[in-house]
Amino acid sequence: MTSKTSKWKIILDNVLIVNLFIIIGGSILLLAGFLFSLNGYDLIYNLFQKLWFPLFIPSLSIFFTAVLVDEAIKLIIKENS
Repeated sequence: MTSKTSKWKIILDNVLIVNLFIIIGGSILLLAGFLFSLNGYDLIYNLFQKLWFPLFIPSLSIFFTAVLVDEAIKLIIKENS
């Protein structure tokens, strides 16, 4: 049986994986919106704009914060070893 810390790490890793897929999906949506807006079809780009602040900004913030915290922890562990 695993300890609580490893269960929390598994849950956190799963949240970050879902977060990464949101970011990838957002970049695909942005690209599709850009390509369709070149042809005068702005619905996908407008959808992206509506999702930008409530979905993609928090996802990007969580992603980069997780990366920075992970690197800081690795640096602290490396210096203490």
